[in-house]
Amino acid sequence: MQIWLRVISELGDDTLRIVMTGATGFLGTAVATVLAEHGADVTLLARMSSVLTNQPGNVVRFESSVEAGHHVKALAPDVLIHLAAAQGRLRETAVSMVDTNVTLSTALLEAMGPGSLFINTATTLPPDVNLYAQTKRQFVDLAHLLVSQGKIQANVANTQMQMIYGAGDDPVKFIPMLALHLVENTKPLITTPANQKRDFVHVNDAASAILALINARSDLAPWQDVPIGSGNAVPLSEFIDYAINVSGFNQPWEKSLTPRPGEPPEMVADTTFLKRLGWSPQVTLKEGISELIEGARSVLNV
Repeated sequence: MQIWLRVISELGDDTLRIVMTGATGFLGTAVATVLAEHGADVTLLARMSSVLTNQPGNVVRFESSVEAGHHVKALAPDVLIHLAAAQGRLRETAVSMVDTNVTLSTALLEAMGPGSLFINTATTLPPDVNLYAQTKRQFVDLAHLLVSQGKIQANVANTQMQMIYGAGDDPVKFIPMLALHLVENTKPLITTPANQKRDFVHVNDAASAILALINARSDLAPWQDVPIGSGNAVPLSEFIDYAINVSGFNQPWEKSLTPRPGEPPEMVADTTFLKRLGWSPQVTLKEGISELIEGARSVLNV
């Protein structure tokens, strides 16, 4: 995929200073790699317990949200890309999820200097679906209030991510788990009716959308909501059906599970703002699913 964005600062000859959280995640790894390839000065802000292996950039560790804020103030980044989140998949307590999704996020935002850009990653899920969605929404509401009252020096780009997918994601998530199940081809596939429509955006396209925001940082409003997706919603059953065809899966597909309470029937990004910045998705759904299945084959050595 072509990454066409320039990330070198236009202010003199200095390299753009970027701080990232969540660099161990799927999207974070993609973003950090592209930024480093384009010459940005990337610092990865990570908890003491985070395992960083091949991610490019300098690493600064922290133990508490307050300490993380102090690090950001000292680093004085032009841009902070906040991708870290507690999603509940590791059985985090409510206190832990509030600390990561609300307290840490607020500490980082308050530490940003004048003229800088804070890129937040929000969820598109309704807040009553789970604790992750609730705490992510709480931070967005708090951050919006602080910005509206003039208590924050940075501009905020509040990205709202649709379903990011691609090869190499954490297998505990539904899409990579699905790909591995189909490639293994040993057991029936059991899902909900999968009637809900979702906007699937390839990880490379999501990463390039973030870079588009960095390029446009001087033109952004103090608060800018930025939906990120392909702009097209398809039934989950259609996604699964194409993945089945690509993988050669020939076991029964049982649609007997009960959908999660509060699951919206359709979610899709309005990409009008991103298109005005010159961004558009480059990976088609069929290309992305084919890559996803090839990645699963590589993992399973088949």
